[in-house]
Amino acid sequence: MVIVRVTRWEAIMKLFDINIEEYAEFYQEVMTYANANPHHKIKAIIIDDEADSTGENSERVHVVRSEVHVPQVPAMPIKHYIPYQEKPDSKELDLRPKDFISNQHEQEARLFGQFCTVVMDRLNYCNSRTAEWKQITTDFNNRTLVPELYNIVGSRNERALRMWIERFIDNDQDMYAMLHKGKNKSRGRKVTYLEQNYLLSKLLGPNNIKIGSAIHSLKTAARLGCCESPTSEPTLKRWCKDWIENHPAEWAQATKGSKYVAERIVKTILRDDSMLKVGSVWVADGHNLAFDIINPKTGKAQRMTLILVLDWASRYPVGASLAVTEDSQHILTAFRNGFLNWGAVPEYVYLDNGKAFKAKLFHEQWDNHDLEKELAGIFPRLDIGVAFAESYNAKAKVIERFFKTMQEQLERFVSTFRGSSIADKPATLMRNEKWAQKMFKGEAPTVEETMQLIAFYVRHVYGETPHAALKGKTPYQVFSTSQLPQERVVAPDRLNFLMLSAERKSVRNQGINLDGKIYWHPELVDQIGKPVVIRYDYNDARWILVYDKHDIFICQAEIRRTQHAFIHVAMDKPTAHKELNTEYNQVKKLRRDTAAKTKKWIRQSQEAVDRLVKPLPISTVELPMFANQPMISAPQPSPVDEIARLDQLLMAETEQTDFQPSIETLTTIKADADIDANADTETSTEGSLIETHTFPELLKLIGFK
Repeated sequence: MVIVRVTRWEAIMKLFDINIEEYAEFYQEVMTYANANPHHKIKAIIIDDEADSTGENSERVHVVRSEVHVPQVPAMPIKHYIPYQEKPDSKELDLRPKDFISNQHEQEARLFGQFCTVVMDRLNYCNSRTAEWKQITTDFNNRTLVPELYNIVGSRNERALRMWIERFIDNDQDMYAMLHKGKNKSRGRKVTYLEQNYLLSKLLGPNNIKIGSAIHSLKTAARLGCCESPTSEPTLKRWCKDWIENHPAEWAQATKGSKYVAERIVKTILRDDSMLKVGSVWVADGHNLAFDIINPKTGKAQRMTLILVLDWASRYPVGASLAVTEDSQHILTAFRNGFLNWGAVPEYVYLDNGKAFKAKLFHEQWDNHDLEKELAGIFPRLDIGVAFAESYNAKAKVIERFFKTMQEQLERFVSTFRGSSIADKPATLMRNEKWAQKMFKGEAPTVEETMQLIAFYVRHVYGETPHAALKGKTPYQVFSTSQLPQERVVAPDRLNFLMLSAERKSVRNQGINLDGKIYWHPELVDQIGKPVVIRYDYNDARWILVYDKHDIFICQAEIRRTQHAFIHVAMDKPTAHKELNTEYNQVKKLRRDTAAKTKKWIRQSQEAVDRLVKPLPISTVELPMFANQPMISAPQPSPVDEIARLDQLLMAETEQTDFQPSIETLTTIKADADIDANADTETSTEGSLIETHTFPELLKLIGFK
């Protein structure tokens, strides 16, 4: 700070090489600016009219500047003088860069600014500054004036408080200037580069290593000669705490993971829920109940999953289902209950990113569906859009808030409560805690009792509690008073068909096996060995609907009942005998029907073949591949043998025709035969063989018809 004291105006005129008129103009500008900015760095212009030793009036002007340097070069004309630049108004945002200040020191600076502002206001409106300063000192030390600052800096006397105000004014009321000169500077220089990285390598991890343990590991490595660590342990501890305080996001990411950062560190999207209508979006998710329930299959008490469907606009649960695990069948049940409860289907459903919700049961297109490959989903058939929540984004699902509320208002009041976490585990589950187990022993509710308990809580407790997001209205009030969109209404029978669970099966001789149950219908006989699609209600296992691969209905199969292994042992059980006889008669009837249908098919096909197909000319077909020619020729028959053969043929034919030839005819035939046997082969005049006749031709020649 440069202070120029002027005792006579001639010195100023000589310094800046100006005349009396220019000096008067300059003096007027300075006075005007000083009056408008009383706390500016030009603190004061003091004019004292005092008589000097000669009796002449002299003028003393004190000009205090902090940034204007008095030039040592020859003076320039006043018209080239560059005045002190006025800083931005205090009401405007100060964008000047500042040193990094930790959160702890930020709070201390704000307390200093609050204290100085209050003190300056009290001094401006007081009658006696001396008395006011004494009162200010008393109030501060008695912790009635900014007690938070007293807890940080402790007791101070009047002189120290005056110095605070002077420093505050000297620095343009900058609250950061009130801090100690070392508080807004990094202390990294006090710890070596190797020590910093060694400590961070131990602390930045999921094992939650304590700062003291990391420092002990560093000092142990230094003692063994692995590295150098000249910094003291308290300094290292302070450096670690400062680093964690100055890097909260990196510390949370390394030690607690992305889910914690997404929920606690990173900002979330601000949503305007008032833009949604009832039925626009339904949110579904699974929640592991924190109390035991009797499993209907095993009879043992265990935790179950509550699958809940909640309307986003009204915050009211519309459908639910209890399941041992979060599977697709119970999710379908929860949605079906919601559809029937509201009477229509929503426009969109917002689902969790869990395995069950991502099953292809939901979001396959039904039009392009191939039943040979996999089954399609129900939402495209109901014209419902589907959206899945992102990972580590629990705040985006409003249903998470409901689960926390229900856990505090309902689950903790159940006698079999097991705690929301390991740290929240009740005393009855502690090891060797016999007294608490005996004193607070509770019975686990059944599935039916649990559903009644949750339904009562949703309707009469949660549903009738005013909600902050609904402008004071209750969830049930908003849900029940909404208008039902007619274009989203679905008939119950069509909804039941669309909501049936679908699965692909193969038909065996015993029937269709589903979850250990066998289903049968006589129409399944023709489907044995074929793949079929069955539709069934998960809550009613008595029947299943069977369709072929082209989605054509086949039958409604019924569950089969097992019979006694050896009925003769159960002679005293008429019901077992009756059921066995009934099923045995059905089996015999199926056999008879199968045989009859098979016989019908055989006769029908044979008659069609005989009627429409000509017989094959098998006798006229030459078979050279089977022509097994003898290697030794048979001898030529003698005339006597030939006559005997002809006699036999003749006698056989005459017996059939009841005709007796005359003696003359037989004599003629024998004479002709003798002539043929004794005569040599003669040739005609042309050299050809004499024409011979067959036996039928000979008979015609002699008169036989």
